[in-house]
Amino acid sequence: MSDYLPEEVVLEILHRLPVKSLIQFRCVSKSWNSLITSSVFINSHLTLSLSLPSNSNNLIVRQFVDDSCVEHYKLIDVNNDSFDQIQSIEFPLTSRLVHHFVLIGSANGLFSLHEHERFILWNPSIRKFITLPKPCITVKTHGKVTCRLAFGFDPRTNDYKVVRIAFPYRTDMSEEAKPPLIETYSLNEGSWRITSAPFPPGIGFSDWCRPAASLNGAVHFAVHDKYKPGCPLVLSFDLGDEVFRVISVPNGAFHTGNYVHTSVIGGSLSLLCHDTYRHTVNKCCSIWVMKEYGVVDSWTKQFTVNLNGGEIIRVLGLQGNGNLLVEANGRFGSELSSYDPKSEQVKNLGICGGPYYFCIDIYMENLVLLNRPNGTVSKRRVSRKRKCRFTMTVIDIILYHGGPLKNANVNKGLPFEGPGIKLEFIQIDHRLKTLDELKKTVMEELCVNSAVHNVQITYRMPHEVLKDRINYKYMAIEADKHVKIMFDKLERISEVTMIELYIQLEPRAEVGFEEFQQTTTSYRL
Repeated sequence: MSDYLPEEVVLEILHRLPVKSLIQFRCVSKSWNSLITSSVFINSHLTLSLSLPSNSNNLIVRQFVDDSCVEHYKLIDVNNDSFDQIQSIEFPLTSRLVHHFVLIGSANGLFSLHEHERFILWNPSIRKFITLPKPCITVKTHGKVTCRLAFGFDPRTNDYKVVRIAFPYRTDMSEEAKPPLIETYSLNEGSWRITSAPFPPGIGFSDWCRPAASLNGAVHFAVHDKYKPGCPLVLSFDLGDEVFRVISVPNGAFHTGNYVHTSVIGGSLSLLCHDTYRHTVNKCCSIWVMKEYGVVDSWTKQFTVNLNGGEIIRVLGLQGNGNLLVEANGRFGSELSSYDPKSEQVKNLGICGGPYYFCIDIYMENLVLLNRPNGTVSKRRVSRKRKCRFTMTVIDIILYHGGPLKNANVNKGLPFEGPGIKLEFIQIDHRLKTLDELKKTVMEELCVNSAVHNVQITYRMPHEVLKDRINYKYMAIEADKHVKIMFDKLERISEVTMIELYIQLEPRAEVGFEEFQQTTTSYRL
């Protein structure tokens, strides 16, 4: 692995590197690529990341803008009170059936979303997603069902699971309700499976729309006893032994008409209770935290947020400075805001969206899905001559830009080294056929105006595959045939997992200064 350092030292260094660096280091050699994409390394890197307190400083915010069919994600630093450093993360998919995907949940920075029977796992830190196979329980196999979904992480097996609790649809309400079917998708196994877990009788869900809370290898739902009105409970489903358990809440803490849902605040199981009963005089949101997991007597009311003014709609989570993140009414819809429990002051954070669509979670960089084939794998599309190759519906492209090249020899060091060079990731779902298509894709990603700049593209082309490494050489992409070569190389060489391009921008000579200034300004607006 290295001629100068012992293998265990190199491994320890790699474990402590950020995800972006590890993505780049896959290109150093075949052995490094095999190591970084191995399940053992991915799991150990995640374990170390979970133990670092710095990973809890960033939050990822999901918002939905009414005039767009795509959800938006933003990365914020919870310790930065000004929130002036907000980074946008592009979501790579567009819903086919509805305006946006429904969020099932998130765990360790991995998101699970769905539309009807189409399920997605997405890792924003490596800009990669996979489409899960169709569930076992479908309309064709079991008829119409109503599903309560959840997504969580089992630390005992380092496995991520999607849970579906499917209630059979009743056409005649006089009929006795049938018990729901339970099925789970395991990322480690790569398949759905109907379990034999019995669902507790007399339990109904209180929070059909909110993501279930994932904690300690289980997912948690806010439920109620159908035979005892006004008696909320917490229902947990253990992702390891696949058993339901009911957790009691403090007596008299909640009332009929309260909207209760589960969450994880400060690493503890929490209940957020919004008073929605219209005749209540003093409306508020109370936040209860289970200080010791599984111990009913450890439930403690930690916060009470006044909702009487009508400014705050609902509570979303906790900041590192003790303030609460809330959804508040603003001039242009809902606004993500910070609420100080001591002064009861609300501060707008500059992120707007549709009402009741905000969702926040801790953002954690990880390599999960890095060793998975992009998109879906269809066995029917694989010919007999190429059974070993997956049919990829998503192609990874890395763009290097923003500075001059320093490395004269393409095979020495990292690809496209140089002062000020930045890195961007793109995912596309099909081969590009022309140079114009490639330039358009690059310019849209870098927010470059084609009327002002021309783009020069250099491809780091795999030239020779050896036993322990791949030799590369540079190739200028100047015609459609070069684009074809680029995608052919990716398809034919199994050791190559991405396309690497160096982008150089050149001002168009025919554009005058005034026209340049006007065009640039209008493009930015």
